[in-house]
Amino acid sequence: MSNQSLPDVLNVQPLPSIQTMNIETNQLDPIVINQGFCRFVLERKGILDVGSTFTFSVHPTDVAGDDEAYLPVKTGIHSLIKRAVLKVGTKVLATSDDYAFYQTMKRAFKTNEEKSQKDLVKVGSTDVLEPSNQGDGKYQMKSLVYSNATTGKIDPSVRLRVSETECPVFSIKLSELFPMMKNVQLPLYLIGENVSVELTFNTQSATQTGIIALFSDGYAGGTGIKVGQDNCKFLADYLTYESERMDATAKLVMSETGLVMPYEDLILTSSNVPAIAPAPVGTNVIAQQTTRDLGLSGRNVRNILLHDHRQVTDSLGGIYTADAYNVPDAYNFRINDKLVYSRDIINEARKQNQLSQVFSTNINCISAEYSDDVLVDKLSPNQPRNQDVVSTNSCQGHQMTTLQGRQHYIGVDLSVSPLNVAGAGMLVGQKPVECLRTIYRTATDNFNRDLRFFTLVERMLTLKNGQVLVSS
Repeated sequence: MSNQSLPDVLNVQPLPSIQTMNIETNQLDPIVINQGFCRFVLERKGILDVGSTFTFSVHPTDVAGDDEAYLPVKTGIHSLIKRAVLKVGTKVLATSDDYAFYQTMKRAFKTNEEKSQKDLVKVGSTDVLEPSNQGDGKYQMKSLVYSNATTGKIDPSVRLRVSETECPVFSIKLSELFPMMKNVQLPLYLIGENVSVELTFNTQSATQTGIIALFSDGYAGGTGIKVGQDNCKFLADYLTYESERMDATAKLVMSETGLVMPYEDLILTSSNVPAIAPAPVGTNVIAQQTTRDLGLSGRNVRNILLHDHRQVTDSLGGIYTADAYNVPDAYNFRINDKLVYSRDIINEARKQNQLSQVFSTNINCISAEYSDDVLVDKLSPNQPRNQDVVSTNSCQGHQMTTLQGRQHYIGVDLSVSPLNVAGAGMLVGQKPVECLRTIYRTATDNFNRDLRFFTLVERMLTLKNGQVLVSS
């Protein structure tokens, strides 16, 4: 996706002709850092490349946790980041709240090759499946170190260490932190104020688990996790082209209209759904009707993603699982007093299809990871699980069957154009967007749920005479 109205040097796409380009990489230390927050300030030179990268390390606080801790297998080091903010001076350009949840969803659409051959090392994730060693037609986790046919451990190279010098160091790209940076490169040399990135870290105390890291089965020590502050760096790439192109962009910024850059930003709406009381018994199924309002009035909306988490910490996925229901839930959206779908979406295959339109590719996981559709007894009203597709083999002592039905994301694509141009999303009127759902509760599936709606909206940045103006 590209913005055709931007100068070539600011657009994230191949240049139309061969140009001389200089790349200068600076290793920046945070000007402020502690266990909950850090702030980087960029130099006002060149064009900020979207491939610029942050590095991090995290460590068990208890020496007993050395080599026993590992990152959530679907999330990796992204679990460290709670909130990311991109600023120019005091103006906020972009914000990513509950970033780890959003990135867990996005990573599900990467190819298996990228996840296993790149992200294993860079992110510390282990989220690709392969045929089971037992030859039983089931799946097991790939990239583990197996001591026998059924027992696996996270690769030693990405297991967490107490030492802050002999430890794995992971990376997160700037373009992963902020959706806007996938399509726009900022001309830092033309901005009159400092550009900064502020990161708020998740914290995990000695009595918590699954927020930043998890531990092997049977581990009895403290589960606290800390940030390796000396390994927290920003590798900033500054691009410089030949004078003619840099001057042409400068003239546009100094013109009467200035440089106008449409971009995308995230809005988070958090909610919850309580368990019903009295709880269902036996094979009874009780329908729970829910409506959640999203305050998006006056905005152009590209898409909406829903992360629905059962309030239970998973032994492999941590708190970042989006849990499927035994009896499939039904959903619809009402926007501008009109339903998006003529009838509610309940079929699991169609849910996957609607979700794939948001990312323009299919989700890259097996069906049993997305939903319980192939795992349950459909002849019973409450559809209990009666089979497994993922093997009972273990990872760090935890059964791999826990991976089933843990990537049940919901998405609706509202864009009217694939280009990153103003007006490509659906304009929402005065009334809030409504998410209408019917959840079918059973005796074994009646949990409190945390809901996170991530909405991708259009914003506008105007750069004129070195000053930055940002739309709401």
